[in-house]
Amino acid sequence: MSHTMNIEVEMHDIQALKLACRRLGLTLQEQGKVKFYDGTIAEGILVHLPGWKYPICIKGNGQVAYDNYNGKWGKEEELNKLHAYYGLEKAKIEARKKGYSVYETRDTTGELVLKIRIGG
Repeated sequence: MSHTMNIEVEMHDIQALKLACRRLGLTLQEQGKVKFYDGTIAEGILVHLPGWKYPICIKGNGQVAYDNYNGKWGKEEELNKLHAYYGLEKAKIEARKKGYSVYETRDTTGELVLKIRIGG
């Protein structure tokens, strides 16, 4: 039986975040500060997305602070890609903790498909 889910992602798991960044070829700085255009300063984990003027900042509560000037300083798709890969890696980590088998493939459109097998 197949289930499709939509979830809002907060990034709390540094291991999943590192795996997602590695897969996407992104630079991650575990502790840092970024000062955005309006003078706002955010502290946390910094990730440099391709084409973005400022890095995104993942704060201690898992929420993401960023300034892309409504897409003029960075495409939202890059952040969405990071969210997607983070969610994928986090799901794989949690499934493996429970002893489940995890299979990742792509469908005919190129979309990632994660299959988790419970039991033998």
